[in-house]
Amino acid sequence: MANVSVEKRIPAFVDVPFLQRVLEENLNHDAVRVDGFTAQIATKPGDNYSSDVFTIVVHYNGDREIRLVAKIVVGAEVIKTFAEKLNAFTKEVYTFRTLLPTFTRIVADGRTDDSVQFGARCFYATREPVDTIVFEDLKHRGYQLADRTRGGLDLAHCELIMRKIGLFHAASMVYVAQGSTERRLFTERYSRGIACPGEDTTSNPALVMFYNGLVKFLEVSANWPELDRTIWRKLEALQSDYTRRVIECLSAEGDDQPEDGYRVLNHGDLWGNNMMFRYGKDEIVQEVMFVDYQLSNYGSPGLDLVYCLYNCAQFEVRENRINDLLQVYYGSLCEGLRIGGYQQRKPTFDDVLKEFARHEFIGLVSGLSMLPIIMMERTECDAELSFDNLLEGQHAEKLRDIQYQGKLYRQSVIPILERFHARGLLD
Repeated sequence: MANVSVEKRIPAFVDVPFLQRVLEENLNHDAVRVDGFTAQIATKPGDNYSSDVFTIVVHYNGDREIRLVAKIVVGAEVIKTFAEKLNAFTKEVYTFRTLLPTFTRIVADGRTDDSVQFGARCFYATREPVDTIVFEDLKHRGYQLADRTRGGLDLAHCELIMRKIGLFHAASMVYVAQGSTERRLFTERYSRGIACPGEDTTSNPALVMFYNGLVKFLEVSANWPELDRTIWRKLEALQSDYTRRVIECLSAEGDDQPEDGYRVLNHGDLWGNNMMFRYGKDEIVQEVMFVDYQLSNYGSPGLDLVYCLYNCAQFEVRENRINDLLQVYYGSLCEGLRIGGYQQRKPTFDDVLKEFARHEFIGLVSGLSMLPIIMMERTECDAELSFDNLLEGQHAEKLRDIQYQGKLYRQSVIPILERFHARGLLD
């Protein structure tokens, strides 16, 4: 009889027969017999907001072992409804199973290492009894999450991200240029991201979180001596039009391509908890791997670039090195287009800068809604960090009080607001 030892709670449907199906679909053995497995929660509280992620060690065929990760969607009904509206599950499964391997082939140029891999191998996916995806365990390959309480990622980490997302964007451009079928796939299946025109706070819970971020910031910063009162009053006046502007900057534009711009498949949620890093000697970062493609969308590359650099970078990097990092991105984009044999008009660096500027309002949204979460020190409240608790109720108020009063957050958000004010983006 199979011996099962579950260290932390995992849904009952993840059992020996379930894992038997997973292995039979993926292993090239004449026969697979699962002998047992152990499972434990894979993430710390606060590292994942819409799913439970478990590490599973499967013992099979007597002396063999394989390490997997199961991502199981959880959350309140409003979150599940929103995910269904986004077509999140179907989109993510297709991305991992079909697009990522295709993108790797486009930009590989004979390479087989992780520099041209865009995500973990997807072993299995099912919607019954709940949305579940099983991946290879990247931790077993030496990857780990960066510490989100260190004030963001340093320049070396950010350069790796820019190189990888540059290749990813390039591969998507080569792919969509192949023909009408590929273009239709992107413009239909990947037509929307986290927000769309016509939505509001009654139909989109993410917009609720973003709007609440502005309201909370105004509340806690009312007496901050370091915040210019003119900026505070402009933010106050922005409330009535804030949701519209958030939708405008976050909306994927699909095939509506300007003459001086370009379109790519965006990751769509490129922040610290959706990437894992591998380190070498002396803890020098060597490689990055992206996870969680639920919000992927076809549109301006500015969506990924602004969202990532405002959410991920340390204060000094964000304030002083964005142009340098965009140069790194552009070099990688051009390399990927060259390797992929791209024959259409190639973007210029000015195009990159224009797309970044066109969506830079995302930086304000990040500063008011994402950075408080990212820079929150680990506390006993970590156990309450979930997307549900960030939206409403006493938990939300408690969490926001802690997040917005953090010293590191206050130091980081003021320069962002001053820059936006100076450029007229708060008007």
